[in-house]
Amino acid sequence: MPKLHSSKSGQGPNLVLLHGWGSSSKVWQNLAGRLDTRFQVWCIDLPGHGDSHAVQWDGSTEQGIRLLAEVMPETGIVIGWSLGGLMAQLYARQFPQRVTRLLLVSSAPRFTAAGEWPNGTAPEALSEFSRRYARVSLQALRTFCALQVLKAERAGDTLAVLHDSMSAHPRHAEKIVWGLKWLEQIDLRADAELGSIPVRLLHGEQDQVLSVRAAQDTVHIWRQAQLERVAQAGHAPFVSHPDRFLQWLDRCTNDE
Repeated sequence: MPKLHSSKSGQGPNLVLLHGWGSSSKVWQNLAGRLDTRFQVWCIDLPGHGDSHAVQWDGSTEQGIRLLAEVMPETGIVIGWSLGGLMAQLYARQFPQRVTRLLLVSSAPRFTAAGEWPNGTAPEALSEFSRRYARVSLQALRTFCALQVLKAERAGDTLAVLHDSMSAHPRHAEKIVWGLKWLEQIDLRADAELGSIPVRLLHGEQDQVLSVRAAQDTVHIWRQAQLERVAQAGHAPFVSHPDRFLQWLDRCTNDE
């Protein structure tokens, strides 16, 4: 059975990077070159994305986490961006002893808004996007990339990186639909395991995909969580503001 595609470089403590929906591990490429002098950096393509398009699975969270566990190091720091943040949370819930730090970028325990969670993404907007993706996948992905940089600094350069790392092959378009369903359905707010461990969040103040207010709400319900906001950053602050991201990572990995 094919496994998730992963690559690793450098030496030091294990650092796992999980990308977001519609992207690939290539989005971390520039940062990995700056991190592998201090860490052994693991870049993993989520199911259906990047070079993990041959993986066969049922789209369930249970099998998704099993697939991830097969290619993860025994222990390590886990950084999850957007959908990768949901995957990181699910992994930490099932294997807390294997996660030395849980760091979330532009992510939250629930993505869609609800009555008591008003700052998530509007469910009707996500449903409409899913329908559009089913019709015109490449155009929808490009629209999503543009939304990630809307109102943010360095939008052009950031957009170029996002375009370059897209999982955009039309033959594999249906293999990443599971991620949209996860974003719509998963709710980990009440998870006792996650609420009891230190979680660090980084979020752009101009994020038009998932409002920074959702990250603020996360800190309110998870008392062990801490949020750092990046002014003028959108949904991909590690791309647009790499130095700020590295400073945040330093603080997160040095606190005890």
